[in-house]
Amino acid sequence: MVASASSTLTLIVGSEDFLVERAISQIVRSARSVDPDTERREVDGIAPGARGTLEQACSPTLFGGGAIVVVDNTESADPALIASITRAAQEEGGVELIALHPGGARGKKNLEALAKVARERVSCDEVKRGRAISDFVNAEMRSLKRTLTPQAQALLIAAVGTDIRALASACSQLASDVQRNEIDADEVGKYFGGTVDVTGFQIADAVLNRQASQALRLLRLAEGTDGGSRLGPATVASLVNAIRQLVAVSGAAPGTSERDLAAIAKVPPWKLRTINQQLRRWSQLDLAEAVLLLGNLDAAMKGGLREGDQLEPTQKGLAMEEAVVRMGTDGRK
Repeated sequence: MVASASSTLTLIVGSEDFLVERAISQIVRSARSVDPDTERREVDGIAPGARGTLEQACSPTLFGGGAIVVVDNTESADPALIASITRAAQEEGGVELIALHPGGARGKKNLEALAKVARERVSCDEVKRGRAISDFVNAEMRSLKRTLTPQAQALLIAAVGTDIRALASACSQLASDVQRNEIDADEVGKYFGGTVDVTGFQIADAVLNRQASQALRLLRLAEGTDGGSRLGPATVASLVNAIRQLVAVSGAAPGTSERDLAAIAKVPPWKLRTINQQLRRWSQLDLAEAVLLLGNLDAAMKGGLREGDQLEPTQKGLAMEEAVVRMGTDGRK
């Protein structure tokens, strides 16, 4: 967003610390490529005397070098300080300003006032789990002029986890060490395969989100970890528990309080929001079919209901894969 050609203010909005730090570092690095003596100065927007600190930070240095002034906590800053920031952003003096705001409803008026004069607005929204993590990894690789195959991406996330700082570092390492544009699972495995720890809970989350391909990839990663010991009853138990939570919440009487609903589903209250989001992808018929499927699968993993029903390890793996794909596929699409 461009407000004024003469503005020196960059508005960084969002609460994802890693992205905020990286955005600031990029601005500082760019400025120092022109003037190596550029200083970075910090102003706490809610500290006593913040306006005086801002004025001092925006003053020219004795030797005439440039400066970048980073103002934090603008969501809670006094309106007078916001006015001082907007004035300083439009003055000539060799000083660039960066205002940090976490977004959201708090300090909305301050955000609007800063946005009116900002030269640029950089979004640093929190990267939540699930699809957002996959999108983040894809964006990181694109910025590095590389791509990951779907299986490679699943392996990387399973190995490194969902911390975006660690994921960004892992992407950078892969792009530096692998010359091919498209990086496959074999390459990811060379660097991170020893840390893969796919759990039944991860597989169950993918199933509940009706992400059949992701669930299948995670299941196959588990098949290749510790000789496939993560398969079988433990994984089925994770799936059963996940489906049971959906059934409990979907079957609760209208008007049931959040506290009582959490007790019925045997989950912490914060998880109800996730469960309700997942339920939008499931009909009552879907849930009924999943319960029957998991009952049969549990018996198969434990040796069958009758003598002679025992499955070989390969057959168990195929049965698990078929069940995961069936439950993870949203038939309404």
